[in-house]
Amino acid sequence: MNFEKALPQVIGAFDAAGLRYALIGGLAMAMRGVQRATLDADFVLALEDLERAHFMLLSLGYHRDFHSENVSHYLSPDPAFGRIDLLHAFRGPTLGMLARAERLELVAAQTIPVVHLEDLIGLKIQAATNDPARSRSDWNDIHLLLEHAARQHLPLDWELIGDYLGLFDLQAKLPELQHTYGATPAN
Repeated sequence: MNFEKALPQVIGAFDAAGLRYALIGGLAMAMRGVQRATLDADFVLALEDLERAHFMLLSLGYHRDFHSENVSHYLSPDPAFGRIDLLHAFRGPTLGMLARAERLELVAAQTIPVVHLEDLIGLKIQAATNDPARSRSDWNDIHLLLEHAARQHLPLDWELIGDYLGLFDLQAKLPELQHTYGATPAN
C-alpha cells in the first residue's frame, strides 16, 4: 500500500462526509512515535457511518472482502491502495476511542484523527486475547508503546489501561505494565 497516495483520498472522502472515524493499528502507532511495519490501514468507525463509508470505499475502487458484526475489510485491485480494515464502533470502549481521538498532521494541510496511546494499548490487549497466535507480538507492541511514552515523558491514563485489562480479566498485568513504563530510562 502506498500510504501517501491512498490515505489522503480515503480520509478526504471520510472527512467530506463527516464520518466519525480514527486511525488505529500500525499506522496509528507510527503517528504516535512508535515505528512498526504494516501493510494496511486500520480505522475505528462509528457503526452508523458504516453504510456511507462502504459506498465511499466502493467509489474509490475498493471491494468488501469480509464483513461481520465487528469488522469490515476492503481491498483494492490497485496495490497502491491496498487494504483498509474498519473496526465498527458501537460499544462503549470503541465509542470512547472516537471521542478521545485527536487530529494529527498526515500531510501538508491535511490531518487525520488518531486514537490515543492508551486506546492503542487497549486494542492490542484485545488482539492479544482474541488471537493467541499473535499474542506475543501484540504484547511486544504494548511494551514498545509504554517505553515510548516513558522516554517522551508522556503521562498515561492508567485507570483507562486498567479498564481495558479488566475487560479481559487481565487486571493482574497492570503492575507489570506500570513497571515497564517506570523502568524505561528517560532520554
